[in-house]
Amino acid sequence: MDLLKPGPTSFLVRDGHFAAKRPENGDFRELGRAIGQHRRCQLTYTGKQRSVEPYRLVHNKGIWYLAATEAGRLKSFAFARIEALRVLDQSFIPDSTVQTRIESDDDIWFGEDHLKVTVQVAASNAYYFQRRNVLPHQQLIEQLADGRLLLQCRVNHPNQLLPIVRYWIPHVRILEPAWLQQQLHDELTDYLH
Repeated sequence: MDLLKPGPTSFLVRDGHFAAKRPENGDFRELGRAIGQHRRCQLTYTGKQRSVEPYRLVHNKGIWYLAATEAGRLKSFAFARIEALRVLDQSFIPDSTVQTRIESDDDIWFGEDHLKVTVQVAASNAYYFQRRNVLPHQQLIEQLADGRLLLQCRVNHPNQLLPIVRYWIPHVRILEPAWLQQQLHDELTDYLH
């Protein structure tokens, strides 16, 4: 395909999310081997020593993450914040449901509890939300007569959604749950003072 050949083409793809190369250090290669050999690892992350079962190195929005289970819970660890990595001489049996979750989720916010959020989008910006999913696990509930959209999305953590909503203010509003809209309101009020 001509798009993938080096040199001038009629296409220009600008998306910094794919520009970052994989890290060129030993820990990245070691994690790759640990994943392939199903070896448990110890590492320090945010100042805390952790024992993990590594499943995948995931490149998401320009950042590399390790998708691993810790005490049976699937988590993501920003690769750049991993310190003191040790691959242990202990193997584990990968869980196929964990693999499926990693592959099927469209983000790195892994969690057991999903929060359903209803969002209203102004008619003036509805087009952007109709041409692609802007919100995590976005689904159209209804297009109102005046052109506004009611969307539902599913997140594992409020911070998976709030930065997106802040970007689209004043064209997007959280309708449900009310506490999440209040949290956003409080954060913005605090910022303005």
